[in-house]
Amino acid sequence: MKVIFNADDFGLSKGVVYGILEAYKHGVVKSTTMLANSPAFDLGVEVAKENPGLDIGAHLTLTFGSPILKDVPTLTAPSGKFLAQDVLRASGDKLDFDEVEREFTAQIEKILGAGLSISHFDTHHLIEPIVLPVIQKLAKKYGVGMRRSVHDADYTGIPTTDRFADEFYAEGINAEVVKQVITKHKDDTKTLEFMCHPAFIDETLLSLSSYSDYRIKELTFLTSDKVVEALQSVGAEVASFKEVMK
Repeated sequence: MKVIFNADDFGLSKGVVYGILEAYKHGVVKSTTMLANSPAFDLGVEVAKENPGLDIGAHLTLTFGSPILKDVPTLTAPSGKFLAQDVLRASGDKLDFDEVEREFTAQIEKILGAGLSISHFDTHHLIEPIVLPVIQKLAKKYGVGMRRSVHDADYTGIPTTDRFADEFYAEGINAEVVKQVITKHKDDTKTLEFMCHPAFIDETLLSLSSYSDYRIKELTFLTSDKVVEALQSVGAEVASFKEVMK
């Protein structure tokens, strides 16, 4: 089995950018997905260009910060920022999918316009079930892969992994969870993605994310011998989205 550890939130803060870089240079992270509207976007672009082996995707968001576009009223609160995660989930049927497509396109084009290539799409806060048709349409348009977070969806014509795992999170940051997930699916899965969030903790991260302290624990594990030993023990090897999508 080929296993992808994809680091979400690239660009969220300086600590996140450098944490993901550390997990790439000295660990098992080979793919990351970038937030186009993030505070450390420019730093992320700089680091990505200096490390072309780090596979870059787009971390499409409707729940963090402000939209790239100004004319997307069904996606924003009165403050002009995106809707809170719980509000979006409760009112997903009220979203204008044309606005979603235009905003996602703007996020994608900002990353491409910065001179980066994109191999795949995923979403911030795992909102794929709400906007899946839009992401599928854009994946086909741009000829890229996407995260298989809706297991029973039809991904015909879109490169993706056989399976996606969200168990490597919070209390699940350990070798046993990694081994258990891989072993559970080894008979019917050739490619599997683990979502991860490695980072060095900084003030920006603490102000923007409720999931912060665990990120340094992820970084420590993802750059340790423990993760390598866990993968070897179940016959799995590390890959990137770009490699799997070939």
